[in-house]
Amino acid sequence: MARRGIATLLECFVREVITFKSGAVTQQTLLWINVDGARSNDAAYEPFWRLFRVTEISESERHSVQAESWDAICFNFDFPAMCGLRLVPDAKKCWPSAPILMLTQQTSAELVVWALRSRVFDLLAKPVSADEVRRGLERVTQAVVARRSQMKRRPQVIAPQLPVETRYVPQAPVAPRLQAAVAHVAKYYLRPIPESEVALLCNMSPSRFCHEFKAAFDVTFVEYLANYRVHQAKRLLSNPAMPVADVAAAVGFNDPSYFTRVFRKKEGVSPSEYRAASVFEAPRLRASAGVR
Repeated sequence: MARRGIATLLECFVREVITFKSGAVTQQTLLWINVDGARSNDAAYEPFWRLFRVTEISESERHSVQAESWDAICFNFDFPAMCGLRLVPDAKKCWPSAPILMLTQQTSAELVVWALRSRVFDLLAKPVSADEVRRGLERVTQAVVARRSQMKRRPQVIAPQLPVETRYVPQAPVAPRLQAAVAHVAKYYLRPIPESEVALLCNMSPSRFCHEFKAAFDVTFVEYLANYRVHQAKRLLSNPAMPVADVAAAVGFNDPSYFTRVFRKKEGVSPSEYRAASVFEAPRLRASAGVR
């Protein structure tokens, strides 16, 4: 049903993806790069193959296609690591005019900011819905068609600094039944997320969801959500100009006092104490990593 539905929605603008040159029909080309063993067998990705002439490769094969010209490029990640993300600015240098899409299982505020600074055209968090794919492809096809009428663009400077989370070992793959829960937290952690809502999303009863989630992550869903919010808060606390109360609100805590209690329970120090320590630690870490 999902495959037929998205196909129907995309019929209305499929003409935008086809250009006519000398009376011949030429389909737009898309380079699809699977990074770190990611796969493209999700039914939601079918529109890419309907609307583009897709060349699918792994990251190790990218050198064999650098001489080609592509209308768009899609990087398919599961859990982006530093070595994989470096491929994005490299691709932008090789094909400066091609819109770049990123599909990723793991996302964060810093990854989104890095993607924007690196001029990634769109960032989609897995599992992607049919509507997300439709909207993304509408924008890509419009950009590709518009680009065809413009002069060739020169490479621009790409943001060199990769997101902090890429310095860590990627997480282990999530059980398929719980992938929707993990993605839902990453997208909507700023608002209250009841367990019943996520259980329904995973097609489980609340009790079954609690059991499977605890077995997979060794924490309850409520603890996982709190840990995720604290993890995001630690990134924001590195900015000394952002008040702690604003940090709390930015990661889903409406009560700053409650945020402080949760943060202290998880980290052993208050948010202000953590910030003070990170201010002194950051220059040493940058120096040891050779970053100015």
